[in-house]
Amino acid sequence: MPDEGFELEVNDSLLLSPKITYEVNASYTWLLNDQEISTEKELLHISKELGKTNYQFVVRTDYGSDTLSILISTIQLIDFNDLILAENTYQLATPDENGALVSEGAVFPGYGSTEQTWTGFALSNLYSQSITEEPSPFSAFAPAAAKNNFLIYLQPMADQNAGFAFENGAMHQLSSLSVTNSTLTYLLMLYGTDDIPRFGDTTDGRDPLDWFLLSIEGYDADGNKTGEVEFYLADYRFENKKRNYLIKEWSAVDLNPLGRVNEVRLILSSSQNTESGEIQTLPLIAIDNIKIIE
Repeated sequence: MPDEGFELEVNDSLLLSPKITYEVNASYTWLLNDQEISTEKELLHISKELGKTNYQFVVRTDYGSDTLSILISTIQLIDFNDLILAENTYQLATPDENGALVSEGAVFPGYGSTEQTWTGFALSNLYSQSITEEPSPFSAFAPAAAKNNFLIYLQPMADQNAGFAFENGAMHQLSSLSVTNSTLTYLLMLYGTDDIPRFGDTTDGRDPLDWFLLSIEGYDADGNKTGEVEFYLADYRFENKKRNYLIKEWSAVDLNPLGRVNEVRLILSSSQNTESGEIQTLPLIAIDNIKIIE
């Protein structure tokens, strides 16, 4: 059993069949909310609504008893595979085209009508971990996954909405989302350019303690902030340089601290900025698998 229990979507089912090491004269009891629901060895769980179900499985023999807790979370998964996209391509979310990408009741806006002016969200299924080919700005730096759409996010200007929201003011509890670096940003941090140093560069006495941070803020339907979590997409601040890292695979970020939200804002910041305070690290990432628990 997974350490954090099982995750199912609504209408999914799972046969719970705990492994028993000693079954002579054994009896079994399944409890839910301290109420007995079955005395069979196995139990079929059917996820009917969002939320968490915590079963207690009790085994009794002539030598005593043992109890196992089994947690099942029923989620709604936003994985963007409900959106139609040809293989090895991408689609901008722009006001001049679709206005926004909408998946499972969540709205992901875009700004600008061309690749040169676009910011916000774009739908993609491009993957690349090549360090020799010229990268697409719409590619995720992660192992390729067949028939898997995700979103590329380019941080808009400060006066534009930097995130996504649920339709009709709906409020939800999110358990997590997955994030990784874009291929282009990964390579720029790894190698730098003529004008922007690579992460960890000490040339000319430069401070090598670089970082690239994603801050995720939650807001309710009235615009009140509900919470914030942080996730480093790159961190070169360790005393032991072997611990320095750039994220290069999908990583789940726990969103439970946000509480119930209508809007989620994504803010990217970096140790590398211009003299006027503008971020120099390309604020471009990939997100996927947003999990709604309530």
